[in-house]
Amino acid sequence: MATKRKIDWLNHFLEFIVVIIGILIAFQLNTCSEERKEQKAVALHIQNILDESEFNRKNLEAAIQYSDTLLVAMDSLLSEVNGDKDPTTMNRLSLQILSINPLYLKKNAYNSLVTSGDVRFINDFDLKNDIIQLYEFYRWAEGIDEVTMDTYQKYYYPYLVEHFDLTQGKEQDIAVYDTKLFKNSVAGYRYTLAMRINQNKETLRMIETFISYHQLENQ
Repeated sequence: MATKRKIDWLNHFLEFIVVIIGILIAFQLNTCSEERKEQKAVALHIQNILDESEFNRKNLEAAIQYSDTLLVAMDSLLSEVNGDKDPTTMNRLSLQILSINPLYLKKNAYNSLVTSGDVRFINDFDLKNDIIQLYEFYRWAEGIDEVTMDTYQKYYYPYLVEHFDLTQGKEQDIAVYDTKLFKNSVAGYRYTLAMRINQNKETLRMIETFISYHQLENQ
């Protein structure tokens, strides 16, 4: 009669425990590895946003400086057309404010963060909120810029094309500078440009605060 083999349940149980522990350790190591990759990706995104912010800061500073120059010329022109009405001065100032540069703000780093889905790996709620708020300010700045450009293109520029000598820059008869349409086009242009400057300064302050606060955190 065959002898019944005794099963070593303790040994099987220990082997089972060892396998389970091995699986759990491997899973934990894999999780830690993924988390390190995620945080490395987040750190790279944040650095790109900081670099992009620095680029936008310089662009805004240049735009504000240029717009301030235009605003001074506009105030001088409005003062002239409502005062002495010297054709030479009015012509020079009118041509000076003919040029305006559209505002350019880079948003590639932010778009990459959002489209990649890596934004969900940012655990710092304040950081995430600051990034979103910063780029909302960019959208606001671009909106005001569009209004300024629209006013310029619809009213001021067409008037100069029709009534001024843009080829040789010769001064025109006083009546050209003294019309209600011309004065309103300059005033409207000035109004939107002043809004643009104020908004750009607000955005610039946002950028400087963001850079100074989060640059050290990402080092």
